[in-house]
Amino acid sequence: MSERSPVELTLGDFEEEHAEAVLGWVRSANDALGWAEIPFLRVGPDLFDQWHAERTIVPCVGWLDGEVCAYGQVWEDHVEREAEVARVIVAHELRGQGVGRAFAILLGAEATRRGFRVVLARTARANRAAYACFRAAGFARLDEAEEAAMNFDQSEEYVRLQFVPSTASSLPRR
Repeated sequence: MSERSPVELTLGDFEEEHAEAVLGWVRSANDALGWAEIPFLRVGPDLFDQWHAERTIVPCVGWLDGEVCAYGQVWEDHVEREAEVARVIVAHELRGQGVGRAFAILLGAEATRRGFRVVLARTARANRAAYACFRAAGFARLDEAEEAAMNFDQSEEYVRLQFVPSTASSLPRR
């Protein structure tokens, strides 16, 4: 089996005009729960207004061949001095082609560029695609004790990962 060539993605700032495209990638209840952790019928443009009102959320998009192809956020926690890569979604027709991996690397690199040495991600245990994407992007799973401590007051038990840039094959540029 031949190895796929890396996806040439660039990172950009989310703009209001991207909302329609991003929302179009949410096609099922599973998509809505996996991405936004809300029921499908609550997914709408006002969701971005709610999320982006938080000063510690940095909304980003991925660009491929002049088209927006991915959305995600960097959550900044200046108290804990860590960041989290969150709410990553890829255009439906591009899933399974390395776009999510490349985008997760870009988001991890962006959090690092912003001064965070600890960059985390989490995913529901059932979301195997997200877990595989983060692992391929250079995120390593935390040990059981750390994961249990971070899940202590959560309504759901998440798989917790940390970005390890040296394990990502190449860090794309912003």
